[in-house]
Amino acid sequence: MPFDDLADENNDENNDETEETGDPGNEALGELAGTLSGSDSGDDSTGADSESDNSYNPETDPAFPTAKSQTQHSVYCLPKTWETLDGPSGLLFEAEIALRRNGYGAVQKRELHNAFLQAAVNELSVEDITDRFIATRDERVDGPLLDD
Repeated sequence: MPFDDLADENNDENNDETEETGDPGNEALGELAGTLSGSDSGDDSTGADSESDNSYNPETDPAFPTAKSQTQHSVYCLPKTWETLDGPSGLLFEAEIALRRNGYGAVQKRELHNAFLQAAVNELSVEDITDRFIATRDERVDGPLLDD
């Protein structure tokens, strides 16, 4: 991509700044800023390298590589739902900050999405899902749920 080198420079600057502060919260936010700027693609090789040399470290290496033929599925939802889940102050954003503060590096969106879905599968019942489905259909009665 045309600006990949800029993302790497930003990451280096963010890491230098966070090392000087020594506050784990600032470090976590600095690293998170790096992932939001698009530096996510460089971490995939870490997972592949760790699998090939069998020195997997759960605090620094992603749980699984990007394997689109095996892992990618579409999840469609309304913008409000997505913001609550994965927006700038959403549930997954807060989870990523908590993980980084607890020493986990290279937090990937795919891992967060997988963790979210696993948690949902374990906590939600068929009735919970059907109730939300019906509630959303009922909301549609008041007008369109998406802007044109």
